Amino acid sequence: MTQSRTKQLALSTLILAGLGTVTAPLWAQQTNNGPRGIQLRLGVAVGLETQSNRALDVTNPGRTSEAVIDLSLGVLSETRTQRLSFDVGGELRNASGPSLTQSGFVNPYGQLNYDRSSASARLSLSASLRETDLNDNDFDLDFGEITTSSESQAFTFVDGDATRRNTNLFARLDWRDDAPLGFGVQARLEENTFSGGTATGVGGTPLNDTRRLTLGVSARVDINEATRLDSSLTFSQFEEDTVAGSRDTWTFGNRLTLDRPRGGLTFSFNVTDTEDGTRYATNVGRSLEYPLGIISGRIGFTRGVTGETFLSGGLNLTRALPRGNMTVDLSRSVNSGALEDTEQLNTTLRLGYLHELSPLASLSIGADWAEVSQTSTGVDTTSASITATYRRELTSDWGMNLGIRHRFRDDGVTGSARSNEVFMNLSRDFLTRF
Repeated sequence: MTQSRTKQLALSTLILAGLGTVTAPLWAQQTNNGPRGIQLRLGVAVGLETQSNRALDVTNPGRTSEAVIDLSLGVLSETRTQRLSFDVGGELRNASGPSLTQSGFVNPYGQLNYDRSSASARLSLSASLRETDLNDNDFDLDFGEITTSSESQAFTFVDGDATRRNTNLFARLDWRDDAPLGFGVQARLEENTFSGGTATGVGGTPLNDTRRLTLGVSARVDINEATRLDSSLTFSQFEEDTVAGSRDTWTFGNRLTLDRPRGGLTFSFNVTDTEDGTRYATNVGRSLEYPLGIISGRIGFTRGVTGETFLSGGLNLTRALPRGNMTVDLSRSVNSGALEDTEQLNTTLRLGYLHELSPLASLSIGADWAEVSQTSTGVDTTSASITATYRRELTSDWGMNLGIRHRFRDDGVTGSARSNEVFMNLSRDFLTRF
């Protein structure tokens, strides 16, 4: 396991270093010949909040109050063809209550991104490191898998009192964008480790440290001016501490897109070969543009590794209102879990509404609902929240958020829990160019 992990780290490091070496002279040349300028941003947010059951503890709920100072620092350098950004941050927290919420400097993160584009090629490099206190008990959407189908978004439920550290290295290169036939390659190395406590997944399953290496190649064919075929082949290797060996997954994805005056029409077909069996997915989608918004949807079927067939698809609606906007996002998909690599059925619903009360104030309401069910066992976990936030610009620099939130979580094995929250924060961004 140690030798395999070392090889994976070395491979991804070589990929990033090699691509970085190729682009370094180009970066210097563009900086010398193009517009110069660096933007420095310092963000500060001071907040107070109280929650009736912060950790959504089933057996020992209790109120937690905390004061938080959220600090962030960002550096951005951008030209016509390149963009380099670096962001770091974290929270200074003082918490009191029966839960195991951490105090001190928590949830630190750092991220480095580099993008370069031309008429015929695009390059993207990124590296990130983020720690998360699992007592915050938020569900997470992870878009890490490489494929042509949006149904492959990996959904992650994590519970417990540990600290999760996520490390992510990513590189992608596309070329021949201005030709009828184009190609792409990409690589990702993701590592998740847990420390200072325990972490559990769907149904209270204990989670171990994991590593996933993903390599992919893709091709694009412009059949004519209005028709495009995208195909990809992806290999993923998943390793878990305390578990011998690795789990390999191959995915072959295809998407045919037909451009229409009011929006595109898509047909997709994907085959995923996993250690547990083969999964087949197909769907048809359509996007329509209106003067006040965009509506897009897809519907199809997925045959899972157990042989059972599931209805899959999604609906996304964005609509402008006289004094605000409204969004609806519904999705149902079948894929392998990001942290457990077992097949699961994911269903999510997100609703958003924004109303501008005045040029300086607005009211927003957001609702999220998500359910994950393991296809092999039927064990499921449901999470939901509804938040109402009043936002106001106090000055040209300072803003205030005042709101309430209700959260709910129901696990098919461990039980259900609720929490009510009141929060307030003041925030400001300091921007400097040089």
